[in-house]
Amino acid sequence: MSSQSLVTRELLFAYFAGQATVLQKQMIENWVEDEPENEEFFYACLHEWEMTHPQYNADTKAAITKFNESILEQPRLYIKPGTEQRHTEHAKKNSGWQKYLVAASVLFVLLLGTWLFRDIALNKSYTTGNGEISAVTLSDGSKVVLNSNSLLQVPRFGFGGVSRQVQLRGEAMFSVVHTLDDKKFVVLTDPGFQVEVLGTEFNLSARDSDTKVVLQEGKVKVLYKEEPEQAATSLIMAPGDLVTVDEKQKKLQVKQVRHPENYSAWQHGRFVFDRTSLAEIKEILQDNYGLVVSLRGIDGSKISISGSFKARNADELLLALSEILDISVIRQDNRVMLISSK
Repeated sequence: MSSQSLVTRELLFAYFAGQATVLQKQMIENWVEDEPENEEFFYACLHEWEMTHPQYNADTKAAITKFNESILEQPRLYIKPGTEQRHTEHAKKNSGWQKYLVAASVLFVLLLGTWLFRDIALNKSYTTGNGEISAVTLSDGSKVVLNSNSLLQVPRFGFGGVSRQVQLRGEAMFSVVHTLDDKKFVVLTDPGFQVEVLGTEFNLSARDSDTKVVLQEGKVKVLYKEEPEQAATSLIMAPGDLVTVDEKQKKLQVKQVRHPENYSAWQHGRFVFDRTSLAEIKEILQDNYGLVVSLRGIDGSKISISGSFKARNADELLLALSEILDISVIRQDNRVMLISSK
């Protein structure tokens, strides 16, 4: 009988718990080295086991006892005659809740630190700052281009073998490869919205104002919930579809666009506007460059721009806006004011 058939999820759980025999440990270690798929299954089971067996279990009672002992070991203070009774009564009233408060604070910090470290250990993060664009090739061959001020999290263990699920905050262009086992690629933006694909190209933006998906090639399924307790509504997108979810109204809208590639032109340093309002451009300046834009004598909802503009940074885009709209631009650090010239 091969070691493949002997190594089961239950045996691996016993191994992680330190309950496996010497022969079983040796068999598992040899099995992990045999095939890459075995290593992926090993780490997937490790992740599953750790989720139900936290690495740190706080012994609250022992912590409080130890803290009390440390208090008793402190040097005694000299108290002047006549004040002993008053100080003693005051100390009795306050010492109890102070000890528990300190112990609870220490426990909270330990648990918080353990949880934050756990997230770093389980996920690899790719980030971009103001005006920064970064390209990432995932282990399954899929390519992701991150727009400015974005975060992509990818599981360190099991990605590509057990599942292909990533998390995105910000904006990214995905070129997803198809796998032989038809394993779907899932992008999560929040608990109420996710995109599922097999192999395709699409641009996904998950900013504070709204979430947008534009499909260029292939087929995409969008799952969306208006309320957390609702069942997810699914929508199959076709090339050229633009799906938008407004963060305030929580409503999903679908429309066809003639040039879906324009929505990912940012990865080549271009901005393509098609009757884009100045209010929307304000959001782009904030999302991509961290600028706080204010308008003076201008109604941003009534002014729109169409055209393609090459801009390597925020100043070049602001210069183009000033020339097209005939407005004045004043910038101080990250604050920008657009002033009507009329």
